[in-house]
Amino acid sequence: MTRKHLCVILILWCFSMPCFTQITTSIKSSDVEFGFYLFEKRNYDELFLLFNQTQPKIEQNTPTLDSLHYLLGMSHYYMKELEKSVFHLQKVSNSSVFYDKSTFFSVFDYAHLGEYDKAQTILEKYSASSPNSKYNEALTVNLAGIALLKRDLKSFDYFAKNFKFEQYYYTESYNQLMNVRNTLDNHKKKSPFVAGVFSAVIPGAGKWYAGQIGEALTAFFTVGIFSAITAENWVKNGFNDWKTITFGTIGSIFYIGNIYGSVASVKVYRNQFNDNQNHTILLGIHLPVRALFE
Repeated sequence: MTRKHLCVILILWCFSMPCFTQITTSIKSSDVEFGFYLFEKRNYDELFLLFNQTQPKIEQNTPTLDSLHYLLGMSHYYMKELEKSVFHLQKVSNSSVFYDKSTFFSVFDYAHLGEYDKAQTILEKYSASSPNSKYNEALTVNLAGIALLKRDLKSFDYFAKNFKFEQYYYTESYNQLMNVRNTLDNHKKKSPFVAGVFSAVIPGAGKWYAGQIGEALTAFFTVGIFSAITAENWVKNGFNDWKTITFGTIGSIFYIGNIYGSVASVKVYRNQFNDNQNHTILLGIHLPVRALFE
């Protein structure tokens, strides 16, 4: 090996040392303390920058790493980056002082993401392993809320029997969840297929069925007018007349659009209804958690 080759190797080795050191450096407790300061000041971007400069050994289960995951998880939560939030919160060990809070907020993350089975699994695991009775009521409220999100009214009723109302915010959550439960139970589901059939028979009837009265009347009169003009020209000038063909084509387009619009209206109505109920449920399960930990 020539002297030139040795010089090149030494130069490359010297430049690679800082990168190697950065990758293997563990998070220090002083870094975490400063991270808490940034967290309290809501300087989340600076907090992310601080910890992105080092790569902790995630497999190590230490209080320092628990604090790190808690900080990153809650910071991502407040930044509304829920997937990143739940990733870190679920890494907080059950020996950490942040375990209870991390568990409940990770449940809320999964609930917001629509992953209800994962949220329920976390709650059931927590219920089986956690001896802390302080959070039993919050646990019950969350289990009931997840049951409602899954539209499992029977399970909701089971959990609702265990509400104790030890704090005012539990009473408010119970009232919100119970209102949703009764709304879901009394709600008459509307079928897109039925809406389409109605509009095929009577233009606009499907939109009326979906609760859109104004659009229903518009569809009825629009299709009716073009149908009447087409029929009049057919009688006077025959089927092949350009007016008959033109108005017939336009009327057919409105007729088909009326059917498609009726089907879409029911789907939009159904989605809006479910979104509104889910929003109330999420608020109901989040209220006691925020009150307990913040």
